[in-house]
Amino acid sequence: MIRTSFISFLLILGFGIAQAQMLTNTRVEGEIINANSPEIYLLKLGGKNLIPIDTAKLDVNKAGEKQHFQFDFSTEAPNFYQISFGGKQFTIVILSPNDRMKISIDAKKMNEIQSVSGSKETENFFNLNKQLKTFDEQKVDLEAQYKKVYGTPEQDSVGQILTKKYQEVETQRINFLKSEMLKQNSLAGLIYLNDIDMKKNMDFYGKYTSNLLKKYPNNIFVKSVYNQYQSEKNKVYLGPGVEAPEIDLPTPEGPNFKLSSLKGKVVLIDFWASWCGPCRRANPHVVSLYNKYHDKGFDILGVSLDKDKASWVKAIESDGLKWHQVSDLKYWQSAAGRTYGVGSIPHTVLVGRDGKIIAIGLRDASLDTKLKEIFGF
Repeated sequence: MIRTSFISFLLILGFGIAQAQMLTNTRVEGEIINANSPEIYLLKLGGKNLIPIDTAKLDVNKAGEKQHFQFDFSTEAPNFYQISFGGKQFTIVILSPNDRMKISIDAKKMNEIQSVSGSKETENFFNLNKQLKTFDEQKVDLEAQYKKVYGTPEQDSVGQILTKKYQEVETQRINFLKSEMLKQNSLAGLIYLNDIDMKKNMDFYGKYTSNLLKKYPNNIFVKSVYNQYQSEKNKVYLGPGVEAPEIDLPTPEGPNFKLSSLKGKVVLIDFWASWCGPCRRANPHVVSLYNKYHDKGFDILGVSLDKDKASWVKAIESDGLKWHQVSDLKYWQSAAGRTYGVGSIPHTVLVGRDGKIIAIGLRDASLDTKLKEIFGF
């Protein structure tokens, strides 16, 4: 009798578990306009894969009208999802157990949520994106102003002012982003993490990833970022006073050129690429510094993160870069870039006559000041 009751209990428990697995605890109620597809999908980001979760039907004959869709599913923990038509355009959302999210989307602007409620994590993402838009609009405006003077007599003077303003806006944006990410302690911040250079912001990464790991100890994305931070923290320090690692890469002409061959000079290692807008905009100023100090023992080693040799060579000629240039044409897998931990470009490393690093990341006014300090004018 006891055994029968115990078996019955297991059967009931098993039924209960099966029922629980079938029940949904999360809902997405969506409103979309300009949808020219018969179906819309909800996909879960599962590490390297996208996992189909649910599908909703749409009417292609009502593409210009607002249509409604609904996803119902079960989730055990907060995670990242995509709402998409199966192509490259999608909307990122972050859904947690028991969310009842209401979201409005324009199919022509899938990367921008129009409105959202009922999902704290997605609301965090929406609000952060909205606040960052102010900085992004300022940057777009400055880029437009630069294009107007590009190739004119005002390019050097006005271009330097605009470049400085652009960097100031970017610095303000990054500082704001770091502050909000720490304040929110949300998965939403992971979406913007690539905007923040880990090597230059190790303290921030330590605080953000540690706090997030306490809140979401089993989230694969949080654990991955935390592990990246730990790995970076354990790397050999590369900074002022440290011997600059050797760079030995091909020149446009073919033969390799070594950084060590410039020992005895003050050398600016300039990581750049032909496809990098900010790099190209900064080049006129770097040219002026080269012309000013070259005869006094200043040299530059340009390290390109290009993939295409023709584009690289054309940019060197177009921008009038007279100094040494090297590249293995491996893009972000550049041997020198990886050695120096380059996470974004333009990126500079100033090396002293003794071959030791003086400073990292100097540009514009900060680079001017340091060179005046070294050369006395």
